[in-house]
Amino acid sequence: MATQKKKRAKKPMKPAFTVRKATLKDLPILVHQRRAMWRDLGAREQRELDRADKVYAQWARSRMKSGTLIGWVAENGEKVLGGGCVWLQPVQPRPGYNLMIQPYLLSMYTEPRSRGLGVASGVVEKALEWCRKNQFLQLRLHASEMGRKVYLKHGFERTWEMRRRIKKLREDS
Repeated sequence: MATQKKKRAKKPMKPAFTVRKATLKDLPILVHQRRAMWRDLGAREQRELDRADKVYAQWARSRMKSGTLIGWVAENGEKVLGGGCVWLQPVQPRPGYNLMIQPYLLSMYTEPRSRGLGVASGVVEKALEWCRKNQFLQLRLHASEMGRKVYLKHGFERTWEMRRRIKKLREDS
């Protein structure tokens, strides 16, 4: 009679990276990640990406200084693996929500060589932890197809939003 070996349950591996809060010194990293995100989403025109980098850097710097943009960087030693940000968006008051701001997750990016290691999940967990600590009731985002599985895994739900273009954009051609 052949004996069957019992399969041992794999121990969950501890992530080989840390996620820390970004500082203004990390702004070039955050700009690089946002550019790479847009490039992965199909933006290919270098001049447009260069222009967007400059505008985003100014936008992010002023919001980081005011505390309305909080970023996180995932790294393994000196090697940056990914990151993301929460922007505190101004919103109008509404029933059941007295705050005039809401957190919005944006600029999520994982370097291609680091995908599948839980980097995005690590950043999402830090963002959710920050939101809980600051007593926000929800965290919103727009997910690319690439990122949807990560967000669903962390309890995000799909919602309905509509949009109407007033002026046709180049990428709509």
